[in-house]
Amino acid sequence: MLAVIITLLFAIGVAIFATQNTTAVVVNFSQYSRFVPLYLVVLVSILMGFILAWILHLLDAFTSLLTLWGKNNDIKRKKKENTELTNRVNILEGEKAQLEKEKKSQSSKQQDIN
Repeated sequence: MLAVIITLLFAIGVAIFATQNTTAVVVNFSQYSRFVPLYLVVLVSILMGFILAWILHLLDAFTSLLTLWGKNNDIKRKKKENTELTNRVNILEGEKAQLEKEKKSQSSKQQDIN
């Protein structure tokens, strides 16, 4: 509802501006020359500014999206690497325990021999 009220206020402001600025001005573009009301010159300029700002915002949003996509890929890669390293540590700990067990049994055999 607030957006509707703001839009209506803006439209009323534009209407007042347009009725007070109907003076014809010459707009030259390259070799073309045309008389247009002053309010159209101002409103078209504002519209072009909004469109340019919107395009720049879209470009910024797109680059941010690409950056986030790259970071998400890095996170996935690091998680996979972490899982692989955790599995490798578990395997090595199992081998260590087995070697310690063998070493203990060999040292007890040597003590029995002595």
